[in-house]
Amino acid sequence: MLNELNMSSFIQTMQSGFMEHDKQESAGVFLLSAINDQEYVGLHGYRTDNLSSKKISRIVSRIDHVPDGIKQASQLQNVIDDTIKYFREEAMKDLNPHLKDDTIGNVIKLINVDTTIFDSKKKSLPSFHEEGDDARFLAEVFLYAVNRNNKKVDETVEYEDAPLLAEANYECPLCHKKLVDMVKGKAIKKYCITQIFPDDLDDATAGKFSKVSAAPADYDITENLIALDEDCYDCYLLSPTVEEYKQFREIKEAISRNFAAKASVKSIQLEDDIRTVLDALSQIRDASEMVQLEYDALHVEEKFEPENFILKNETQLQVVMYYRYIEKVLSESDVDFDTIASEVKLSSQKL
Repeated sequence: MLNELNMSSFIQTMQSGFMEHDKQESAGVFLLSAINDQEYVGLHGYRTDNLSSKKISRIVSRIDHVPDGIKQASQLQNVIDDTIKYFREEAMKDLNPHLKDDTIGNVIKLINVDTTIFDSKKKSLPSFHEEGDDARFLAEVFLYAVNRNNKKVDETVEYEDAPLLAEANYECPLCHKKLVDMVKGKAIKKYCITQIFPDDLDDATAGKFSKVSAAPADYDITENLIALDEDCYDCYLLSPTVEEYKQFREIKEAISRNFAAKASVKSIQLEDDIRTVLDALSQIRDASEMVQLEYDALHVEEKFEPENFILKNETQLQVVMYYRYIEKVLSESDVDFDTIASEVKLSSQKL
């Protein structure tokens, strides 16, 4: 359900009412051309040459903002006037006469359900329709949508992304900006998980990419994913080139090797440390007074606050890696488990 007015929802709402431009790409280009095709816009450098099907798809999917040039031009009075003229002479003609009222009604409904629009704006926009000027109404809503935030903001850092973030050392391998910010103790997402070999390339480009390195059977396999800063993500996926693909493949291989090497060193050291602790615990003979042990098992994720997703992910990995190792060491000794567990609990209570 559409419940927010932006360029994505406006295109989708208008698309269903158009006769000729009733497909997503066609509707998007048709509407944005109200500004982009103006002579003044072209002469003064505001025009964007990239209103491809992919760009429109990314706008409708709320992956991209409206191009900056179009947004900047929309604030000029002469461009505003010509946009209204475009809606009178072009957009209104393409509205299905049988669906015109439904389409306009859906636009009004979109305005009313959007809780982020101020009441004054909710009143001023429909007033053009109430006065019988539907072309002006749609043009004003369009101009408003152009200037609203279209890109969907997801600040939640998913714990599934932690391995890719750790691999990149939590910074973009291209621009070296931080991929995760901490604001008031909360992890804020500043990255996008990016397909190195994108799954939506046209056949010609995909063929060129495959000559460098074959397309993966699964585009979302770890080897084909890399964590990038949002701007680097946008820049790459908007129009990926073979040269960029080569660069990303090399970067991915390098950071993967480095991460694996670091993990290997840490693993060796940790195994030695675990062995040292277990050996020391096995020497306990004169144990402290036994404390009652509670065996209320919890899943690892239940032991961490949501913002500690990085620590949680690393702990889960270590549990998987070292549980069997610890079990094997203990099984090969004659140590009493309850004695060790009691000592560990007493020690933790003193911390």
